[in-house]
Amino acid sequence: MINKLVDSLQKVICTATTTAVDSKVTNNDYFKRRVLGFKAEIEFEKAIENYSGSSLRFVEGGQFISKNVSGDAGDKNFFLYSTMDFEAPDIYIEVYKKIANWDEVGELLYVKILEEGWGTEVFKVTSNSGEKIDTNILTPKFIFYVFDKQSLTFSEHATQDFTIFLNHFDKVERNPSLYKLRGDDQFSYFKQYDIRTLMKIYATRYFIDYVLRQARNKYLIDLDGFILKDDQVVLVEIKEKTPITNDCENDESKWQYGWDSRRLLWYLYLLNKIKLPVLYNVRQIKDRENREFKQWDSLFINEFLSGTSWNNSRSGGGGGDTLLAPYLYFHRLEDVLNNL
Repeated sequence: MINKLVDSLQKVICTATTTAVDSKVTNNDYFKRRVLGFKAEIEFEKAIENYSGSSLRFVEGGQFISKNVSGDAGDKNFFLYSTMDFEAPDIYIEVYKKIANWDEVGELLYVKILEEGWGTEVFKVTSNSGEKIDTNILTPKFIFYVFDKQSLTFSEHATQDFTIFLNHFDKVERNPSLYKLRGDDQFSYFKQYDIRTLMKIYATRYFIDYVLRQARNKYLIDLDGFILKDDQVVLVEIKEKTPITNDCENDESKWQYGWDSRRLLWYLYLLNKIKLPVLYNVRQIKDRENREFKQWDSLFINEFLSGTSWNNSRSGGGGGDTLLAPYLYFHRLEDVLNNL
């Protein structure tokens, strides 16, 4: 089953993800960084599960989905919000209560992944040679829920398929695969994780990279996750990287971490709208080659911005800039968790 999950994940991600080389990142490209990016999120969830302090829980971040704004006066963002997980939806009550207060969010949906009843379906891919091929991928099984803003409760949706998302968009159609299969070696690390973890990752990517590809002119931003403690909710951003040493390898006071300005602005917008603290977490690695784990470095967004240099930014991967904050501003993750 693990081999089938990784194979299906590779096909779904490859067909939806460009392999364009990013000149700002040495020996790298967007596709490679996207595939490797899952590791930090998996490991962060494990770090929260293994935390020895008071009861904390990590839950999925979900997705905000909207039509692209047309540019007409008065046409503003209006979002669907969704989450996908194995858990019963009531685990997410506190998260959905917070998001339900935001007037730019219309329907709030929850998709429960089932462990049993998965099937297969035909899936078209493009081989490395450019040949169009019919192959197979796994088809997850789901139950669909809707969250009521008045009663603040979940109930099963009257429609039990993905049309509850697609009906919000015009000109829905099955789009062909855009990009070739590649990166066999980059997916091998997934096989070290348990089946349940892989099923959740695959089910989510099946939805985002395959189902939602049918929706034209959509806009989607996903969140990495939330930490829950009683009725407290903390929004988390998770990355894996090395500090920027500025050629001062032995002087940590000269080191910095960057935060993608596009993501940073999005989190500031959410902070203003839903009043949730935002915690930036970096899985620090020794280097990009062997990616040996060193420690978790964490900082709340207001602390990051208090130390950033507003007249200075750095070109980052993905075509955008990053704002920089001092490395020594960051705390160890366990210390942050102790103070929640």
